[in-house]
Amino acid sequence: MSLGYYFLLPVIFSFLTPYFKKLGSFTLRGSSILLSFILFVQSIAYTTMKLPQISQFSIKPPLGIAFVLDGYSLLFLLIFTFSAVIVSFYMLWYFKVNPKRDEARFYVFFNMLIAGSIGMILSCDIFNLYIFFEIVGICSYTLSAYNKDKLGLESGIKYLIIGSIASIFIVFAIMLIYLQIGTVNLGLIAQRFHEIDPKISVLIVLMLFIGFGTKAELFPMNFWAPDIYQGSISSVNGLFSSVVAKAYLFVFFHLFYLFGLSSKYMLFVMVIGAITFLVSEFTALNQTNVKRLFAYSTLGQLGILFMALSTNSSETVSGALFHLTSHSISKLLIFLALGILIHHLKSTKISIFGDFKSRFLTIIFAIGFLSILGIPPFSGFVGKILILKGFALSHNYSAIAFILLVSIVEAVYFFRLTAMMLDKKGTKRVVHVGFINYILLCVLAALIVIFGLFPSLLIHYTDLAANALINPTDYLKFALGVGL
Repeated sequence: MSLGYYFLLPVIFSFLTPYFKKLGSFTLRGSSILLSFILFVQSIAYTTMKLPQISQFSIKPPLGIAFVLDGYSLLFLLIFTFSAVIVSFYMLWYFKVNPKRDEARFYVFFNMLIAGSIGMILSCDIFNLYIFFEIVGICSYTLSAYNKDKLGLESGIKYLIIGSIASIFIVFAIMLIYLQIGTVNLGLIAQRFHEIDPKISVLIVLMLFIGFGTKAELFPMNFWAPDIYQGSISSVNGLFSSVVAKAYLFVFFHLFYLFGLSSKYMLFVMVIGAITFLVSEFTALNQTNVKRLFAYSTLGQLGILFMALSTNSSETVSGALFHLTSHSISKLLIFLALGILIHHLKSTKISIFGDFKSRFLTIIFAIGFLSILGIPPFSGFVGKILILKGFALSHNYSAIAFILLVSIVEAVYFFRLTAMMLDKKGTKRVVHVGFINYILLCVLAALIVIFGLFPSLLIHYTDLAANALINPTDYLKFALGVGL
């Protein structure tokens, strides 16, 4: 299957959604599952092919669209399509217990969100990348307001305003690049970026940093994110954490390494990542709303990823990508389980962890918490160990000490939640987990354990991704071929 179908198929399914709705809920939900499966199976097929792969849809550059798939984008492609499969199945339960919700509206924007996210990681044209950026933004604004209540509408409007500001910076950066180089092809831009006047290049980098840094939830531009998580439904929270934030992070570092930015900029990004980690974890301690707490936890883990991905070290970057994959699975697990809990207890207060009784959910939450904390034998432990090992090989011992110390703060609120679940005092409400959700949560939990016990299954792909990111020689050959 051509890479272009990763964008075309979800778009086609989105436009057909009103017709699927007329055929009934079974057809509407089944079409989303079918689409997600097709994309995920094809993503797995690419793991056996020689990379990079290229697909073109153009008359003459830069009017057309060209996609390039390398080891770096393949890892994210697998994460995004897998997340789409899990959420598609989860929504079978969600719409069963919420029959009055507008299913068609959700699936239209859900499919377009996946299409835009994949388009962002595959596009080798910075203008088309911006188009996909806007598609993801519009879908995110709408899905965050899906509840149509006060919090939902507030989060949607806030997301729209912040996203629009970020878009302005990116548009001006692209405009300056085109005026200076005369092309929007990423290969040609990377080849000639050093020719731009230093003052102009600094301005371009600053604008891209603000634009993509805002959407990737980097400090100090991440103040809006907890409000968005609080106002959105839990499945959308899972999508934001495992797909949307990761797509923006992908683009941030993809451009970072393609343009060959200086070590001073790398150090700056690492410091900002460290501040993001520190501020987010301490802020999480004071949260009384469980969604805001997990939102700040996500921001904290993104801070670690920014620290590690900016090192230009293959060992550290590979560890960061392992941790990124583990975090996506863990947060999807936590948010989907949280959705079940919120549905039964009708509350988002942190106290709900002491008000429910379910051995299964207690184990599921514990696995997610311990993995994010980096406790063996879960995948989060491997990811953090690989990151710390990479910093040690680079003799960056201060980063190691910083991560370990701030992680203690993170452990405080996760162990507090765990203690609340294990406390047998008080009246607790029994929560039953349906068959579909039981299977989904078991699959996610099993992956966390499997990657923790057998990390080599994933390290092969993270090493491939790290080498493709840091040394984009093969990517540039394909991208330059498109631009010529």
